[in-house]
Amino acid sequence: MDNELQILELADYHEKFTVNECNGYLIINKKMADHKCLFGFTQLSECFDDAKGLFEAMENRARELGFNEIVGPVNYCSWMSYRWAISNYETVLFPDCTNPPYYTDFIRRLGYRELYTYRSACIDMNNPMYHAGEIVYRQKLEEGFTFEFYSGEQAYKLADAVFDISCDAFRGSYLYCDIPKEYFDKLYLSWTKGLKLAMYIAFYKGEPVGYVMGYDSPYGDCFISKTSAVRKEFQKHKLYTALLYLGWKYVIDKGYKDMMYHFQCEQKDIFRRFDKDVESGEKRYAVFVKEL
Repeated sequence: MDNELQILELADYHEKFTVNECNGYLIINKKMADHKCLFGFTQLSECFDDAKGLFEAMENRARELGFNEIVGPVNYCSWMSYRWAISNYETVLFPDCTNPPYYTDFIRRLGYRELYTYRSACIDMNNPMYHAGEIVYRQKLEEGFTFEFYSGEQAYKLADAVFDISCDAFRGSYLYCDIPKEYFDKLYLSWTKGLKLAMYIAFYKGEPVGYVMGYDSPYGDCFISKTSAVRKEFQKHKLYTALLYLGWKYVIDKGYKDMMYHFQCEQKDIFRRFDKDVESGEKRYAVFVKEL
């Protein structure tokens, strides 16, 4: 299982559509809480008429199946590759969406609008939240939480804990649905191989309850904070702030001045921007929707 297309084995329905050099999949995932009719695994040529023909074919089939909207690009759910870049196309992160600008030009011309937007940006580590986080971290220690650091192969030994925390934390989020652990290991986790992973896990009464995970960018002098999660039971108790502080301290100790926060959803309640003097290098992404 080394091809992301294999995630479609879990779909309730999927069908590939092709118009000359343009192709994509219509995907039905009834496990999704919000948007069950998706397009994904999309490749477009520079011919707008071919792209128009492709999407018209997928939209007509979606109507036949009884759906009144189509959302994408989403390759089954938010565990897998999804989104298109909508700014700073020349910036390359890891992992990333590397579509050319005409993809988003075409999709807008076809009547799609942005549904969810995401951004990546560098955050200067010398910021007020870092200093406040140290206080919160010490409070959490007094409350009985412990924090352990893992890197490299050590981090992979905690894959089961990371998977369980992620499922609990993200369940109910935009475009989320559960996937079997086997698919997490073989498809989602596989992209991290070869990276210099670094991870802090928070424990309470010996049980893992939250984590932050990042790595040195393979494309330059940058540290990327990719994923962080806290079990719902421990959310809104500042545990996330304590974990962020530990992540920031690790990055500072490695000699980095700032850290890239990758793929933050701008519609989430917890999303916050820093002041302009703290943030830099923003790249934005989107998932689109069309009402049929």
